Amino acid sequence: MRITQLPPMAVELPGGGVVAVAAQRWDLEPWTGPPDPPDVGWSWARKGRFTVSGQRSCAELAIVEHMRGDGWDGVWVNAYLRELRTDWFPAPAVRTLAELGAPDWAAAAFERLRVANGNRLAGFFDVFAWRQPDEFWFAEAKVGNDRLGDNQRKFVELALRFHGPNQFAVIKIPRTRRADPGRSLEER
Repeated sequence: MRITQLPPMAVELPGGGVVAVAAQRWDLEPWTGPPDPPDVGWSWARKGRFTVSGQRSCAELAIVEHMRGDGWDGVWVNAYLRELRTDWFPAPAVRTLAELGAPDWAAAAFERLRVANGNRLAGFFDVFAWRQPDEFWFAEAKVGNDRLGDNQRKFVELALRFHGPNQFAVIKIPRTRRADPGRSLEER
């Protein structure tokens, strides 16, 4: 994996104003292993295929894994399925950080944001990471040409009530071509 620092990204806030957040490009290792099993649902199969610790995974969990290597704990905030994940399917998901055994201060900070967001995960950045002493980091994975949406801009505006702009990053990840099991690596 290669990480490249990009110029800060200007995020227009719904209430007016602009905040600059860190931007990075992450070149992740594409997954070249077997295709997903048939029982993987659409919400999983549609995720970009990347290799994390030698296993098929996704961009969000690649970020979580990298953060672990830097002394952080973290979760993929899967707003679509309203769950938190630390590992790829079929590992179980949870609804709260407390279920993962996260420190009380981290769980409280996450729940404060969820409550302020109307008890929803809509708009939450993809990765919520924490480490002592009370440090937090929010990362939004943008694969291919994906851009920040209105809900994510609302989340930034909301979260800035509790956290500084230096705790946010947008991570741009080039889209990889899906592996075709019928072709050799040299033909791809």
